[in-house]
Amino acid sequence: MRMLTLNCHSLLDYDSDKQIQEIVDQIVREEIDVLSLQEANQSQFESAIAEDELESLGYKEPAEGNAIIKKDNFAYRLSRALKKVKLDFKWSWNSSYGEANGLEWGVALFSRLCLTNVHSTLISSSDFAGNLTKRCVLLAQLSDEMKTVVAAVHFNGENSSEFRHEWSNLMETIAGLGLSNRPLYLLGNFNVDAEVDTGSYTLMCQEFEDTYCSAISKGDGMTVRGKLDGWDDSGISERLDYILTNAQNEVSYSRICFDGNIGPRISNHAGVLIEVSDDSETCSA
Repeated sequence: MRMLTLNCHSLLDYDSDKQIQEIVDQIVREEIDVLSLQEANQSQFESAIAEDELESLGYKEPAEGNAIIKKDNFAYRLSRALKKVKLDFKWSWNSSYGEANGLEWGVALFSRLCLTNVHSTLISSSDFAGNLTKRCVLLAQLSDEMKTVVAAVHFNGENSSEFRHEWSNLMETIAGLGLSNRPLYLLGNFNVDAEVDTGSYTLMCQEFEDTYCSAISKGDGMTVRGKLDGWDDSGISERLDYILTNAQNEVSYSRICFDGNIGPRISNHAGVLIEVSDDSETCSA
């Protein structure tokens, strides 16, 4: 199974049509099975997409039922692009971030396997839509034999105390949903630099394995190179994006993409792509 995570920073500094095309090309080229997106945005005041159209595109609404997909929603547009090249992905989206720049900031999951038991849960201390520190996590179960669970995450790692609060809430959510003993992958932007914020990184690795560290083959893993909004431009590359797991599957490789060297740069973050051993079956539903 191949998994990709990307903080796409959509509808802001980059051409979103180009972003979508490059992601589709990457999915086709690398045969990606699971995709997690952060900052998969939509305009606050765009009109909503009809439920029957979303269903035809493989959309799975979170059990909490509070997602409204707008016409310029990045995940919706990506689902249409995938459909055009005859790729049948199931997907889900929910608002995660506070509202800013006239946008609703969201997280999304895409999978070649069926998505079941989809949940979106608040993990931050604030649920006010206008607060940029608001964070929600999107979780879903795959239809493989092991009933693997994947989660799209975007943490407030730049604030260590808030990160610990969010992490604790996520662990409680996982336990409350009865997922603790399932193979689980957390994919996203943790906003934690393993070389600097050692406390937060250690917390992450107490219950989960960093697939970058366990991969048989890997590059430097750096997902941010140069200036990034909200962070000082130290000129030092940072590894802020991770795929963590509690599973024992062998990780064949971990590498970055969309960094301007290995593929075009389409966001202020590079993507992380891993391959893990897996016996999953595809979904026909």
